[in-house]
Amino acid sequence: MYYSICGLSVAATLNLPGGLAVPPVPDPDVSVSIGEIPDDPNTPDYVGTAWRLVGRRFYLEVPGVVRLMVHDGREIVAQPLSAVTETDIAPFILSTGFAAILHQRRLLALHAATVAWKGQAITLCGPTGAGKSTLSAALCQAGADFVGDDIAAIRTDGPDGTPVVWPDGRQHRLWADAIEHLTLAERQGAPIRSHMRKFHVAPSSPVERAGDACPLAAVILLRTRENTLPPGPPGIERLALADAASLLRREVYRPSLARCMGHDPLLFLQIAALLDRVPVFRLERTRGLEHLDASATLVLDAMTRAG
Repeated sequence: MYYSICGLSVAATLNLPGGLAVPPVPDPDVSVSIGEIPDDPNTPDYVGTAWRLVGRRFYLEVPGVVRLMVHDGREIVAQPLSAVTETDIAPFILSTGFAAILHQRRLLALHAATVAWKGQAITLCGPTGAGKSTLSAALCQAGADFVGDDIAAIRTDGPDGTPVVWPDGRQHRLWADAIEHLTLAERQGAPIRSHMRKFHVAPSSPVERAGDACPLAAVILLRTRENTLPPGPPGIERLALADAASLLRREVYRPSLARCMGHDPLLFLQIAALLDRVPVFRLERTRGLEHLDASATLVLDAMTRAG
């Protein structure tokens, strides 16, 4: 099976749910397979929580689920650790596995969902649980096109310097209450993992071609208001350059991994190149779905004001 993921051509021996299927390519950028991962005899360069880095090899172990080996930006091998299904393994390949691929390739990877409005990409950054996928689904209902979920692979080295985001076809990943709120039950697919009430949801307006990168027009940083603040409608503000630079660095996907791979100096330059062309906004809102439509409206209004 062949996919386009984060702008890379991928040949996989297992199904990667939500991947953007493409015709076979003779020399794919990345291969993904199921196989045995032998113990690495070399001393790790770095050891993290459930992962280690040995030269150009990254190892991740999710107890009772899967062991991953990611090599040189070109290969992912997954070894199931119990009687789990491919559905249970795929989320780890598509998240941390591809984050390691992107860092090994020295690409800027943000923890973000992305949509396109009038041909321009809007990247929604935030920590797990911030509502990136839910807001991207609301924006698609408002007329935006779906570009990707969870990871935004951004290139800043194009001929004219415009940062671009590559579509990868991942579907929305929504909890059951968000699906009900957005009346998307007819588009609901398989669960993300077999025991979860979070599902793949087909976007209403997906990207059509894998080879079309979207010029990045705005970055939205999602922030949840603290419980000490009064609840109310969301608010949005454009950030000054210094604040945007500091906050955007925190949105890098698996930042400790990027740092241990020696990616930090280049990340500084990539973020600086992005900020030279792209405005950054902070969207603050309370938890819950009651102000979801208002949040989507604020994002689109900010795009209009930014030109």
